Amino acid sequence: MSANRRRRNKNGVDDIAEAILRMVDAMQPPVAALPRMAIAPVRVPTVENFLHHKPTEFTGKASPDEADEWFRKYENIFKVMNCVNEQKLLFATYLLNEDAEYWWASMQQQMEPREEPVTWANFSTRFLEKYFPDTARQDRDAEFLALQQEDMTMQEYVNKFEHLARYYSQDITEKWRCLKFERGLKHELKKVVTPLRERRFPILVEQAKSAEHLEKGPGPVVRHQRNVAEARQVKKPYNRPLTTSGDFKCFQCGGAHLKRNCPQLKSSPSGQGSNRKCFICDQPGHFANQCPKKKTSTTKKPPGTVLERPRAAGRVFALTTTDECVFLPSFNV
Repeated sequence: MSANRRRRNKNGVDDIAEAILRMVDAMQPPVAALPRMAIAPVRVPTVENFLHHKPTEFTGKASPDEADEWFRKYENIFKVMNCVNEQKLLFATYLLNEDAEYWWASMQQQMEPREEPVTWANFSTRFLEKYFPDTARQDRDAEFLALQQEDMTMQEYVNKFEHLARYYSQDITEKWRCLKFERGLKHELKKVVTPLRERRFPILVEQAKSAEHLEKGPGPVVRHQRNVAEARQVKKPYNRPLTTSGDFKCFQCGGAHLKRNCPQLKSSPSGQGSNRKCFICDQPGHFANQCPKKKTSTTKKPPGTVLERPRAAGRVFALTTTDECVFLPSFNV
């Protein structure tokens, strides 16, 4: 009985259970120790960090569109800097100047009696109520719904469309955006783009730009090359335009006929007019080829003297006895 009793250790753990645990631990593979991750310390954005973005002041004299653009710009900067709401409020109010600074000081005085906390959310609401009110948003909605391309280029129309679309108060799906974009196109471009039924806005914009390029035709360089090629082609012979008899004017009498049909010329005996003179007999009424004196008045040319070649003066050569012997041939007897 005493041998079957279970003995317990000092800590009250059964020896058998402890042995089983050691066996289980020995059978399990060793677990590699996980490396410790170095946690970077969180840096709190400061005013110096904010000034590195070269922020611009807000004086309150901007248009509603400019005020909204200023507010959206610094919302993106705060997101990049990972600012908390308290820092957003501090940095935004730091940029207020002139009328805008006085407006915010007055607004804080009005918020204290109402026990309205000065937070980033309340500042955003009050800022947009002041500088981008609901009336301005409604005007942008109406302008967006009535937007037409008209005389704008395609790029100008796209920029205007995207600028006004961000102010639209209703939710815009991509399909509705494409339909609204197509309705505002010119009729010439709409005929090309609408049958494609494209419902992806970036692709629709590129198709509209391509249609506009084709409508304008080739560029100035291509047109110049085409003109040069046409100029090099062989031109057709000149075709005399058909005219009526009333378009002619006689140089002889000024009548409405050709000069060869002038009655003044036909009334003369030779049919060429009395004001014509012959160059041979100097008489009017005919030309030199019809002159009757042409055959009879033949002028004889004086006989030309034959030029004879001048003769050179004769020369006498005297031979001496010695020279004669040199030139005389010798004969053998």
